[in-house]
Amino acid sequence: MNASTLDLEAAPHSFDADTLSNEDYHRQFPDWISRSTAHQIYRYGGMGQLLLDRGVRLFTGNNATTLGSKFDLLWEMRFQGKAINEVFSVPPASVLSSSGQRRGKPYEQWRDDLKASGGEECSAEDYDRLSLMWEATENNDRAMELLSETTDCQRSVFWIDKAGHKRRARWDGATKELVYDVKTTSSTWEDLAKSFLNYGYFWQASWYGESARAVGYGPFRMPFICVQTVPPYECRVVVPPEEFVDAAWHQIEQTLNLIVLRRETGAYLSEDYGDEQELSCPAWMWRQEVYGNDQ
Repeated sequence: MNASTLDLEAAPHSFDADTLSNEDYHRQFPDWISRSTAHQIYRYGGMGQLLLDRGVRLFTGNNATTLGSKFDLLWEMRFQGKAINEVFSVPPASVLSSSGQRRGKPYEQWRDDLKASGGEECSAEDYDRLSLMWEATENNDRAMELLSETTDCQRSVFWIDKAGHKRRARWDGATKELVYDVKTTSSTWEDLAKSFLNYGYFWQASWYGESARAVGYGPFRMPFICVQTVPPYECRVVVPPEEFVDAAWHQIEQTLNLIVLRRETGAYLSEDYGDEQELSCPAWMWRQEVYGNDQ
């Protein structure tokens, strides 16, 4: 079903839309809360929710998220059977200005023709990085197994949970048995768990698992295809520990209830928000002050 015929207010308890565009998913259904929005509210509290409810974006992206989006697109296009050079193109020197900049009529014509053909512009540096990242992914047997078993990419799911919260998710990929996500990371593998905690990926495993069950999937452990954006550009497929996913479920439940309560009462800030508070200092600062830098 496409966006023009999707009526979520009239939808049943759960609903999925495999042809809904990414733009429509993010822009047209703000009343259905996403995992990323809920996690930002969990992380930034009532003030964060107040800003989000006013339409203020707390995170607008950076170079890392841009490269990650390009790799997500590459994964989707590889699912469709396209090679990297059919997806991304680097502007040839012949269309650049005399100083090598992307401007002028030859460049603009090249850019417009590329967009019309369904391609995407890419810098030479990013093209090289994406090529190395994809090579590492192709060499990972489990990643390629998931790709070969994929039935859908970028599938949108909407459901009303048992507490009545209207929720949504957009899966990077799904097979007949499970849902998975593709992540790019600059972390070492030793620090990957910290990234999962900081960016709400344990939440994502819980959130996506619940969305999958809402549309008929059975139990599964959600895999994450993680690809490094920095040398050595390795790929690993990991599943988060079940106890962390369970803990995320409880955090999600509490956060969703708080979101509703704040909106109903108009009280976004905690009772002690205006109180004088003692500055929180980590223990290492005290040790350094007492013993100096040598300890």
